[in-house]
Amino acid sequence: MVVVGLLVVMGACRKEAAPAPADPEVARRGRSLFQRGESARGEPLVGLLGPERIELSGSVAACARCHAPSGRGSLEGGVEVPDIRPESLRRPRPRATLDMEDHSRPAYDRATLLRAITEGVSSSGRTLGTTMPRYVLGPAEREELLAYLEKLGESPDPGITPTTLTVGAALPLQGRLGEAGQDVADVLRAAFAEVNAGGGIFRRRLELVVEDDAALYGPGATAAGPDATTRLLERGVLALVGSARKGSPDSDARLRREGVPLVLPIALGEGSGSDDSPIFFLYPEEPVQARLVVQHLARADEEEHVLRRRPLVVVRSDDSTGLGWARAAREEALRRELPAPVEIPLVDGAPGPEALQRLRQTPPPAILYAGPPAGLKALLGALERPRLDVPVYAPASLAEPQVVAGSTLPVLFVYPPGVEGREAHLRAFSAFLQRHGLRPRHVAFQLGAYAAARVLVEALRRSGADVTRADLMLRLEELRDFDTGVTPPVTFGVNRRVGVQGAQLVRLDAASGRLEAASPWIPLSP
Repeated sequence: MVVVGLLVVMGACRKEAAPAPADPEVARRGRSLFQRGESARGEPLVGLLGPERIELSGSVAACARCHAPSGRGSLEGGVEVPDIRPESLRRPRPRATLDMEDHSRPAYDRATLLRAITEGVSSSGRTLGTTMPRYVLGPAEREELLAYLEKLGESPDPGITPTTLTVGAALPLQGRLGEAGQDVADVLRAAFAEVNAGGGIFRRRLELVVEDDAALYGPGATAAGPDATTRLLERGVLALVGSARKGSPDSDARLRREGVPLVLPIALGEGSGSDDSPIFFLYPEEPVQARLVVQHLARADEEEHVLRRRPLVVVRSDDSTGLGWARAAREEALRRELPAPVEIPLVDGAPGPEALQRLRQTPPPAILYAGPPAGLKALLGALERPRLDVPVYAPASLAEPQVVAGSTLPVLFVYPPGVEGREAHLRAFSAFLQRHGLRPRHVAFQLGAYAAARVLVEALRRSGADVTRADLMLRLEELRDFDTGVTPPVTFGVNRRVGVQGAQLVRLDAASGRLEAASPWIPLSP
């Protein structure tokens, strides 16, 4: 990783008077530059590295990546990155220190600090090493960054006290999803209770605050006032975990602006965010699963080239899920130089007679389905009558016994959790529920909440005693093949916000309701 420097701070240097306190609002805007490499106006921080002046931009140029979010410094690639907190650089260094690049030097003042940041010249007049970028800052960015550096490390982020770490969850606690929301909250609290019983995290107790978001999930979804995520941020939480999520609410902008991680939300629909957002998902959204199906079919067809002669068919609803599934399948097919799939919209919840006639006359290599369960049942019934042996692929959310009962067609569901090792996971999770007097009701939600708690706790432990929101974000990005105990291994990255990139194809035994493996694990290609 590139050492991204910012020799800090302000201050009283030699006999100069101490500078006036920084404007808190200006310092808040500078925090975004330091921690995330982005100005409050959404413009990326730019640094030029080495004699070649290689441009670093955005999050990879963020000062916190090397100096740490607290400013304490680090050892990066064998190079010691200095402590840049105000108390460190307000002090002169009268003697050379062998392990520091800039040996003896006077204290930094505002002018020499800015020179170090933009020109790479120390307060001693020495040129700093090539690992220190020369930052390109406009007048506003200079003031904002200097204002933040003046306060760096002086106060903890919200939700942090000497004895507690407070996190939040925005969940529906009433209405049709109220019971599921309560189950998620209970699992999160139980998981944190086990951590606290073991001494907490660096002797801090984990506390959970839940705000009711039921208004976002009822009929019409016309919530008055700020949503639960906004209310949690106003109360002051370090991060959010396991929140229910449908689409991309307006509060996402505030999460990004304030750099607040949202760990493994329980996704109820589309909206996975951008690759560098503060929201870390467990599984890809449903339309992405259509890409995986096309990739799987294309790999199986590499020798026969059937897909080049006969296009796939997508039977879909007209809502966002159906349209997203069809769009993803089309984009993946065209990316692989295959014919665009033929789309068949559902009419009154079922494929229209003319569309069914075309399917019977020219059976496609496969059908991808995205719509309500009743539409899938109607499709299978219509294909049974002429006994068309066409495989049908659908999201695992439609894997219901009453849908596939009586059908002899190969119906394959895309299941991101996979079934390999599933029984062992469920046994361990059942034991966890029993320990805390909880019942397995909304199991998919409860498993997601447990995985969210495990990932958050791991990232907090890796952050150390001086945890900040930005440091928590970095530790999440560094997770590789982390075992949650109930899901496939989770991996995130700087530009990867979905932890499980792939799925397994499964069949549903209508009699027992069991999911059975129909393929090995299928990784999702970029």
